[in-house]
Amino acid sequence: MAEPRKEASPGQCPADETHMTYAPSSVELAQSLIGYNTISGGNERQALEPLAKILSDAGFSVAFDAYDPSNPQRCSLFARLRPESDMPALCLCGHIDTVPLGAAQWRMPPFEGRIQNGLLYGRGSSDMKSGVAAMVCAAAQMARHMRGDLVVQVYGGEETGCEGSFHMAAQPQFLRNIAAVVVAEPTSCRPLCGHKGALWLTCKTTGITAHASMPHKGDNALAKLLPFADAMCAFRLEGDHPQLGGGTCVVSTLHAGCNSNSVPDSAAMTIDIRTAPQHNHDEIRTAVAAMAGSGISMTTTLDVPAVWTDPAHPWMSRAFDVLTPLLGHRPDVATVQFFTDAAALRPRLPDVPIMILGPGDPSMAHQVDEYCAVEQIELGTKMYSALLADWCA
Repeated sequence: MAEPRKEASPGQCPADETHMTYAPSSVELAQSLIGYNTISGGNERQALEPLAKILSDAGFSVAFDAYDPSNPQRCSLFARLRPESDMPALCLCGHIDTVPLGAAQWRMPPFEGRIQNGLLYGRGSSDMKSGVAAMVCAAAQMARHMRGDLVVQVYGGEETGCEGSFHMAAQPQFLRNIAAVVVAEPTSCRPLCGHKGALWLTCKTTGITAHASMPHKGDNALAKLLPFADAMCAFRLEGDHPQLGGGTCVVSTLHAGCNSNSVPDSAAMTIDIRTAPQHNHDEIRTAVAAMAGSGISMTTTLDVPAVWTDPAHPWMSRAFDVLTPLLGHRPDVATVQFFTDAAALRPRLPDVPIMILGPGDPSMAHQVDEYCAVEQIELGTKMYSALLADWCA
């Protein structure tokens, strides 16, 4: 007589029945993921392989998607529960890469995953290895109960412009039949309906260098750029979204020359524009180019749209109902200012509801001594499990 399968405890991935391997809880998995240095531009695959093993053991078909031709270790993970099915799929997604540590000294080891006073410390603990651990464990635990299809996507390169998610979104097989999306970015376990878009521009001028004591013999590139920089500091976008508000424009960097006693023959500045759904990025580029004039070149380094799903959408409303008992109250309609990988999915899935929901305080993202509360990881796992259970209903 076969032994009955043991049920995984809340927040714990199911063990593989054939190999009887140890299955970590979502907290333990988050600790393990923090142990991998996945600072953007490095090796994401090392952290994705144990996730692929967990999902494969749970019955998912898994694949790696390399988005950097020069480095196959820079990749994303794709998993689908029923690859041959045409049933609508719920997609859980997030990113595994992190930002650098910064110059300041860390009090806690950044790659150890140490827990102290109920807080999990380490680079990526909040942004967003805890969210990835919670969603992967929930997906693995709920897989055998799913009657519908389930997709898990874990991207690389988010911190460098959503490279992994844009690469995956450009391939139709990875988005097939996706009918709803949950992005596991840190939101303090509050379900959010959207975020702002971002348009990053680099503007450059050139001139002629000369000795600084004889400026009349040169052509100062910085002097040509400064009036435009002043104009962009005063640039405003028209119109407010009822939840996301208005757009913003920041001149974020300004560089010129290479030494203090020469007329600079080159100057460059970067502009960070944040947008709401009513703003058209092509129209903004045209307006900025007109302000710059013919003597200033302009290139786009990042272009990601705003994301917004009406909370009255049937699935969003139902998801709010499902999450209410876990929160103790019905969630308020809320958004965030930063962008997520949802921006890569939105143009390809224009009518699909997208929720942003994950453990971790968003204000801890990119901070020294970054942490995530253990109870948030556990709550996030329960939330994803509840949403998956409802998807099966």
